[in-house]
Amino acid sequence: MDRHKIILVVILVLAGGVRLWGLHISPPSLNWDEAALGYNAYSLWTTGQDEYGYRWPLSLRSFDDYKPPLYAYLTAPVVGIRGLNEFNTRFVSAVAGLGSVLLLYLITKKIAGEPEAIAAAGLSAINPWSIYFSRGAFEANLSLTLVLGIVYLVLNKKFLTAAILAGVNTLAYHSAKIYLWPILGWIGWKSRSGKVWLAMAAAIAIFSVPIWLGSGLARLRSTSILKLYRETGSIYLFTGEIVNRYLSYFSPANLFVRGSNEPNQKVVGFAPFYTWEVIVFVLGLGTILSKWQQNKFLLAGLAIAPLPAIITWSWFAPIRVLPLLAGITIVNAIGIVSLWKKSQAITAGIGIWAIVQAILFGLTIFIYSPYKDYGDWQWGFREVAAEIGLDWRKYDRIVWETGQAQPYIFVLYYLKIPPAEYHQLLPRRDYDFGKFEFRKIYWPDDQNLKNTLFIGGVYSLPEGKEVIDPQGYVSARIWATE
Repeated sequence: MDRHKIILVVILVLAGGVRLWGLHISPPSLNWDEAALGYNAYSLWTTGQDEYGYRWPLSLRSFDDYKPPLYAYLTAPVVGIRGLNEFNTRFVSAVAGLGSVLLLYLITKKIAGEPEAIAAAGLSAINPWSIYFSRGAFEANLSLTLVLGIVYLVLNKKFLTAAILAGVNTLAYHSAKIYLWPILGWIGWKSRSGKVWLAMAAAIAIFSVPIWLGSGLARLRSTSILKLYRETGSIYLFTGEIVNRYLSYFSPANLFVRGSNEPNQKVVGFAPFYTWEVIVFVLGLGTILSKWQQNKFLLAGLAIAPLPAIITWSWFAPIRVLPLLAGITIVNAIGIVSLWKKSQAITAGIGIWAIVQAILFGLTIFIYSPYKDYGDWQWGFREVAAEIGLDWRKYDRIVWETGQAQPYIFVLYYLKIPPAEYHQLLPRRDYDFGKFEFRKIYWPDDQNLKNTLFIGGVYSLPEGKEVIDPQGYVSARIWATE
């Protein structure tokens, strides 16, 4: 085994370790989208139906929103065989993240060379954006791996397989529906093959089915910035907002310093890239632009990548532009090699800076965030479920007071209520189902309810069994009447 292959193996082992270790610890709890994906996967495995009772759906209804189904289908055998828990729910994303590291190596090797490929793999292995989105059940991370797979196939003239995979990708994440068209255009232009055109027609059909089922349209209505134009009637205001959003994804402050303010899309103190990477980004971009003819597809990919994000309300949402972040990683890798050729001493100095920041990032996500940022991750349902165990079944009523949105999905997930049993309790009454009620507790009246289990805050229930949060405060109290 030559030196480059040994280095690559070490990088992949490192990448796998930081993506797979402690998935139940960091992020500190599941958010509601993760819980929905996990429970729907569990439901599909055990009943062949989603949480609403639809059999083998091409679109998952969730919170009156719709999710593409691929992540749930891939997760179904994992949770079905290994059990419903955080690690297994996030496993597909973690593996996809590891796959992205390898694919970035292969793509960069094809377009730039072996040293740049090793640099791209190394950067991806330790980059904040890549690690963070690999450690949660993010559909976008699965879609990124598929996009990189498509690019690799096209670069190796596997056009037919690439076209089919482009269609499959539309079942992974909503942004893939936007990426589909430039990808198919690229494949068609490069291949000029009748078989490929048929495959592209199939890809469009795969894309179209969920749209006609309403999933894509519902998602577009809920997130689109188009309603700004409908509300204001100003094409100038609308165009300005589109341009500003587009430019925000190339802002050095957003990419290298500030990061995102979107919930569950950030690590406090870190942007998608480390601050030192702005240096190699400038060098890499300069190198690419100086040879723009041979790098025109990379430049075009960078220009197109923000399109799914700029039509949404979000200002800077990295999750919607992971292919852009992957492309910037390639640029940074080219910049590192360029810097190494100019000055090995400066490169070594930046390397020390990089190691320090990577260590700080690791300490943040594995130690600080579980202690400090648990509130952003709907913490507490798992802990309450552990306290009550199976005792909830002996009560006639469970009253659960919580400020968290979509509480029912956490109850289904953490109490592991069999989907077949839950299907018999549909339709829900808002969040309520069966014996579960999610509402404010008024103890002077509620204490008179018989055989009832209460879960609420310190101001809602008398002292009793308590759930303590990571900072030592009472998160919830549990009380039962006879």
